[in-house]
Amino acid sequence: MAASFSRLKSQRSISLLQRLKCITTTCAQEKQTSMINIVRDNSNATSITRPHRFAYPRTYPTILVFPDGSTINIRYHEPRNIIKLPVDMSALTEAEKKRILALRKPKQKLEVIEDLSVDVNFSEYSKFFKK
Repeated sequence: MAASFSRLKSQRSISLLQRLKCITTTCAQEKQTSMINIVRDNSNATSITRPHRFAYPRTYPTILVFPDGSTINIRYHEPRNIIKLPVDMSALTEAEKKRILALRKPKQKLEVIEDLSVDVNFSEYSKFFKK
């Protein structure tokens, strides 16, 4: 075991990952389990990689909404804010179908009628006028 560590110290150009692999293999050969716990996978392993592709298309962060209302963040080739997946109408009950169809119908706009005729009685305000 001491020989393997001295071999590691002499080879300074070896990457850290290669050193850890060498340590774990020597520990496995000598049937020691205490040194195997050195190598642990954590979340940093995914943050230092890149997408392995030949071409790197421009993608945009987008929210994908599933029919049940749950959401995930995805990368999409067009700049969209939200993508909503369609609802399977055959799997819904009659009450849910009516509710969804009512939401799809256009809403009627309320027509506001303004009353422009103003009836002002100036005699009520005559006490505020100065003579």
